[in-house]
Amino acid sequence: MVNECVSRWLCWLGGQPSFQIHGRGRAEEDWRTISVYATHRRNAESRWPLCRGTCITWTSEVIAVGWDFALELVREQMTEPASRQRPVEVSGGRLQNLMGRADAGAPGFPTVSEVLAHECGHTWQALRFRAAYLPIGATFTLFREGPHFWNRFENQASEQGLFGGIITRSVCQRLMDESTG
Repeated sequence: MVNECVSRWLCWLGGQPSFQIHGRGRAEEDWRTISVYATHRRNAESRWPLCRGTCITWTSEVIAVGWDFALELVREQMTEPASRQRPVEVSGGRLQNLMGRADAGAPGFPTVSEVLAHECGHTWQALRFRAAYLPIGATFTLFREGPHFWNRFENQASEQGLFGGIITRSVCQRLMDESTG
């Protein structure tokens, strides 16, 4: 109930999303529609130090990213689109596991689609943890991925998340114009 109320409030506050995606956790059977909001405050060069270069999953239905991230994602999806039949997952099971990524034949750095798959893993966690998701997420996200028990929250998001592509005709006009120009 809290997840749904916060999602509705965030969607009301944010207005039209920059785009919508199909996302789910591996443990889920059905794909969910997730609204993605892009803002310049989250850009890699933002003057806002706590927001700079971040992707944040607020609820099971809302993700916030930087405008630069959104632009790169749309461009990447134009050349190599994900779909529900061929979803993007985090190669090697973790975003920052260089050895696991190398063993999976993936480049050392994750693609923006893989980062979004990781965020889809967080949306799955938001469904499971309900009202406790935000305090748990805020606490354990700080520890990032890794081999320790306190890294489990982030590791699980990478292991579970599946990004099933951008929903057709959901990309806002401004983002479309910038991605093709």
